[in-house]
Amino acid sequence: MIKLDDIRRHAAHGATRDALIDGQVRLTWGRFGDTVESVAAGLAQRLPADGPVRAVFLAKNTWQLTVAMSACATLGVSCTGLDADTDPDTLASVLTRLEPSFVFSDSDRRTVLDRLVRPTGPEALHILLDGTSQPGDDPDPARRRTLPFDRLTSTEPLRELPAPLPYESFAISDDDAGPVRIAVRRTPYEGRHLVDLVDEFGLARSDVHLASAPLAQHSALALTRTALGVGATVVLADGADGPALTALLADERVTTATVGPAALRALLAQPADAAPSPRTGHLRFLATPARQLGTWAVNTAWERLGPVLHTTLGSPETGLTAVLGPEELLVSPPHSGRTTLGTTVVVLGEDGRVLPQGETGRLGFAGHQVMDGYLDGDAAFTTLDHGPGEERFLLTGQCGRIDGTGRLQVTGRTTGVPVQERGSAVDAELFRLESDLLSLPCLRDTAVMRVSSPVLGDAIVVPFIAVAVGREATGYEALSAACARRVPSLAAHVIAVDTIPYSPTGRIRSGELLDAVLPIITLNLQLEQSMQQEMST
Repeated sequence: MIKLDDIRRHAAHGATRDALIDGQVRLTWGRFGDTVESVAAGLAQRLPADGPVRAVFLAKNTWQLTVAMSACATLGVSCTGLDADTDPDTLASVLTRLEPSFVFSDSDRRTVLDRLVRPTGPEALHILLDGTSQPGDDPDPARRRTLPFDRLTSTEPLRELPAPLPYESFAISDDDAGPVRIAVRRTPYEGRHLVDLVDEFGLARSDVHLASAPLAQHSALALTRTALGVGATVVLADGADGPALTALLADERVTTATVGPAALRALLAQPADAAPSPRTGHLRFLATPARQLGTWAVNTAWERLGPVLHTTLGSPETGLTAVLGPEELLVSPPHSGRTTLGTTVVVLGEDGRVLPQGETGRLGFAGHQVMDGYLDGDAAFTTLDHGPGEERFLLTGQCGRIDGTGRLQVTGRTTGVPVQERGSAVDAELFRLESDLLSLPCLRDTAVMRVSSPVLGDAIVVPFIAVAVGREATGYEALSAACARRVPSLAAHVIAVDTIPYSPTGRIRSGELLDAVLPIITLNLQLEQSMQQEMST
C-alpha cells in the first residue's frame, strides 16, 4: 500500500476529501494520515529486536486492513496476503516459511488461524482488525500476543519513525498445477509500476475506485495501490453481492473498479432494470482476471455497462502482464491480452530459441514486476538479448504465442503437471477445452476437472451454470459435444449446478466443487446401470 509521506502529500491538497469508504465509514485523507501514523507508531514499538520483520494478513478488504498495510509500507515491513481457503497444512507451511512478526486477521478468518498449531511461533503478534479493547485488558505489549486494532490506532505518534528495513516483498503462488510457493522481490518496483498503470488506465485524483476483488489478489492490490497513489478515493467492498455492487456503483459514482469473475457474474445477473446503465453510469473501466471469463459475461457487460470491461493476465511471479480492452474482448479468445508497459514477453522453442510471431512455445517474461526467485528454491531464468539489450527472463510453466496483431495468447501448460496423473498432450487439450467452453454463449460459467476414482475411472467432470433457468439441456448438449471433440479418450461427466465456488484470489475451489457433484454423478451412474440391467432382463 502507500506510505505516510504520500498520504500527507494528498491530504495537503484536500484533507477533507474522502480517501477510503468502507460501508458507513468514510476516512478523509487527513484522518487516513493520522490513523496510519498512530498504527505505524504502535507497530514500531513492537518490532522484534533482530531477524527479518514480516507481516501477513488474512482478512477482507476493510479500512482497517488498508491502514495496517499502509503502516507496514511506512515502516518498510512486507505485508503478504493469504488465502483463507487454503487447506490448513498448506497455510501452516506458508506461515512457517514466512515467519511473520505481525499477523492481521478479522473475526471471520481468525478461526482459520486458530485451527492451526500456531506455526507462526510464540513471538508473532496477532492483531484482530475488527477487535476492540475491553475493560481490564492488559495494555502491556510484552504480555499480549493478541491485540485489538484499536490499541494501535490509539498509540501516540512517534517523533521520528525508525529507519526503513531492507526491502523485500512476497506473493503466494496460486498455480493449481504444483505446490504452493512464495515469490520474492528484493528490489522496489511499486513506484515504476504506479507510473505504468497510470499510463495504462489513466487513473487520476478525480477517480472513485471500487476495490471489490480481495487485496490478496495481485492485480487488485496493484490497482488499489495505484488509485491511492494518485490521490483517488477507494471504495472497499470485498465479498459484496450483486445488488450491493449495483448500489455502490451508482451511489458512490464509481469510475474505476477491480472485481473478481464470480462477483462480476453476480453483478451482471441482476435484472436489467436494476443493473447500472451505460447512459447514467460513471464507470469507465472495470478490470477482472481473464481466468474463467466467458462469452456470456463479455457480451452482457457490454450491454449492461457499456464498453468498460478489461480483462487482466498475470501471476504472483510475473505481476500484471497483459490487459485486453472491451472492443478486443468481443473478438479475441479467452486468456489473451496486450502486454502491459514495462513487461517484455518472449515465446521460446524446445531449444531455447526465440520463436517468431504466430508460433507456439514456452512463455518467458521480463520487467520490473518479475520476481527475483522463490523463497524456498530456484526458479527457471534465462538471459536473452531481445530488443534494447540483455534481459533476465523468467521461464513460466505456460505455453502460448504472439499473434499477428501483437496480442499474447496463453494456450496451455508446459510444466508442473504430475506425470502419473496427466499426459502433456491431454493436459493441453483440457486447457483448449476450457477455452472452447468459455466461448459458448449458452453458459455463464463452467469448470473442467480431471478425476481418477474407482467409480468414474480416469475421466473429466464438467460442472456448468446455464445462461438462464430452463436452458440446462442446451448447455448439456453443447458441453458434451465439445468434450467428445477435444478429449475423446476420456469419459466426460457434464452436470448443471447452481454455483461454482471461487477462492478470494479467483481460483475455483475444486475440492469443494467435486465434493458437491461427485455424489450426484455417482448416483446417476448407478441409476443408469440399474435401468440397463432391468432392460436386459
